[in-house]
Order: sequence, then structure tokens, then C-alpha cells
Amino acid sequence: MGKFSIVALISFTALAIIVLYHNISPYLTPSELIEKEKAENVQVVGKIVSVDGNTFQLSDGRSSITVIYSGTVQQYDTEIVVVGSWDGKFLHAKEILQKCHTEYKGG
Repeated sequence: MGKFSIVALISFTALAIIVLYHNISPYLTPSELIEKEKAENVQVVGKIVSVDGNTFQLSDGRSSITVIYSGTVQQYDTEIVVVGSWDGKFLHAKEILQKCHTEYKGG
């Protein structure tokens, strides 16, 4: 293998690691989720901007989505993570996690 081939291989490997590192986050924002037609078992991070019974609006500051949750919805002042399924119009939440200090806990 020549010097050029080794340099090319190292450069490609470094680029691949950088790209994977930046795309490995398990969390989506409402703006990213809206781009998807459907998604199962997604984790969406954002802030609750309004609550109406068992539905609420989750926002990332650019876009908002409607979340339907069968449990009690509280108005949190911090970011939350909503785990659920996206049908293209609504996020059907299975779980809401509230950030508390440096960890997420069920809320």
C-alpha cells in the first residue's frame, strides 16, 4: 500500500468517526420529527409551551408538535424528553422524562 493510500484511508476513517459522532444522539427535536412521515419509539426533546388536558405543545423554539399523553401533564420549566410514536401529525407519548440536575427522570 502506498503512502497516498494510507493517508486516504486514515482521512476517510477520521471523517467517518466525526460524522457518526455528530449523528449518534438518540434525541430528535420537534423540527426534526416533523420531517419524518412516521416514527416508532422516538425520543423528542423540547419545552412544553401549552397544556390542554391530556395534550400539550412541545417546542424547540422553531417548531411545535402536538403530544397526546394518557397520564397527567404538568407544566415544566425545563426541557423534557417525550418517548413515543409519531404518526405524522401527533406524537403519542408513552413516557415523559423531566430533566432534573444532570439526569432525566420519569415525570
